[in-house]
Amino acid sequence: MVNHGYQYSSSHLAFSMSYLRWYSLAMLVPFEITNGIVNLGLFVPNSNVAIRVTIMTVFILGFNMLPERIFKRSEALFTGLKLITTVGLLIMSIVLGVRGVPDTDIQGFHYWRDPGFMNQYQVSGNTGRFLGLVQCLLYSTVSFTLVPELIVQRAEENDATVRPSILRVTQIDSIQLSVLYVLSVIAAGLVCPSNHPMLTNKGVGAGSSPFFVAILISRIQILPIVVTMLILLSSVASGRSFLFLASRLLYSLAEEDHAPPVFKHRNRFGVPYVAVIASAWFVAFAYLSVATSSSAVFNWLMHFLTTSGYISWLGSCIIYLHFRRTVEEQGFTRAHQTRIHPYGVYFGILTCSVLPFVNGLITAPSDTVPSNLLSAYLGIISFVLLYIGHRINSIMHGQDHSETSPVRRMLFWRQPERTEEIELGERRREN
Repeated sequence: MVNHGYQYSSSHLAFSMSYLRWYSLAMLVPFEITNGIVNLGLFVPNSNVAIRVTIMTVFILGFNMLPERIFKRSEALFTGLKLITTVGLLIMSIVLGVRGVPDTDIQGFHYWRDPGFMNQYQVSGNTGRFLGLVQCLLYSTVSFTLVPELIVQRAEENDATVRPSILRVTQIDSIQLSVLYVLSVIAAGLVCPSNHPMLTNKGVGAGSSPFFVAILISRIQILPIVVTMLILLSSVASGRSFLFLASRLLYSLAEEDHAPPVFKHRNRFGVPYVAVIASAWFVAFAYLSVATSSSAVFNWLMHFLTTSGYISWLGSCIIYLHFRRTVEEQGFTRAHQTRIHPYGVYFGILTCSVLPFVNGLITAPSDTVPSNLLSAYLGIISFVLLYIGHRINSIMHGQDHSETSPVRRMLFWRQPERTEEIELGERRREN
């Protein structure tokens, strides 16, 4: 999509989106670490939080320094672990909901009646229920941030001779993710009341997992420790995967002359260690939990990531429209088409334009509005600064990017001979 941005749209937009995706993937690492800290119940800032953040950081960074062949083999192991954890929690919720637990309210859909399956948020009545629904939808988008990009990457890595079409892969992956997410939400609603104070750390922010709360309510011995460790391992496994993707994206940007050439350096195992270390610096945001509650830090990171995700989707829609227009002007027939386009793209542009602003307003509790607003709108500010900075740099270098060119590159770090080589190659292809 980034290459399409340079080729069919604006180099300023493509540059901004490429770095947006890099720092979004890198920010998912401290997000997952903070998620692990929250599930450990370490809400009070102290030295224990710093020690555990450091341990998880060393684990994540150490795995990313392994040869890529070994890392990808371990990826299958951790993916299986996360799948087993999810399926196990679903089965546990069904068993507890169907059989019930003596001396508790865990029985069938009791919690859907009391306190209810739709709660009020900020205001009372139907308006409050609507705001609660919007809040849940906004929170849920963090689970799908950058998913389209990851699906495309997975489809491109498959064997070209046997792989299904990218449209088919997108449909399969989207259905699988949506079904697992919806089933997890339903299962959590079966066994945990939505107004339990542990879910929000008594209103501070993110709290314990609803499955962990359900186990505490059911008073099942040993299982709380097992579930906590599985969720912690799942968070760390996700963090190591996001650091891998962020470092490889930065390495690819350097290869395409969109980033300093120093990020192309590899060690003898083929690991782009400079890109890995640069991407790992974002872990510093997880250490905010040493100064303030990890619940609040989790919310700040989530608001930033959801806003960045909306902007990424918005940019993808804009690039697609430019691509569609170019293809139609050239008289080509697209290999993959759907009936909802281009109207689906128009809907996506409208929705993703509104959501970043709604994100900071609707999700911010009244007592922490400034911090949540700042974290949500920092995603917009950072993207705008990248766009304006690249545009100013282009003007200073006397570049004209008003016309579509298949060799659009940012010239911050490109060597002159590299520029002449690319332009000469393009002239030869045109002739």
